[in-house]
Amino acid sequence: MADRFYGIAVGGQLPKDVTEDSSTTSAAIELRVADTAYTTKKHVLMALEGLVAYMQTKETSPIA
Repeated sequence: MADRFYGIAVGGQLPKDVTEDSSTTSAAIELRVADTAYTTKKHVLMALEGLVAYMQTKETSPIA
């Protein structure tokens, strides 16, 4: 499995709003999952939870 790119437009919150490809999606928010580091869905989900927790506690202003 190659690296996967997931993208979502501004305001998207549902699975139907996500695009998935094997290269950049050019969406407002992109996430790249490296297959060499993350080999199971469980590990990816745990990392995403960590990212959400980080943004909730550390980000104090919009990202510009």
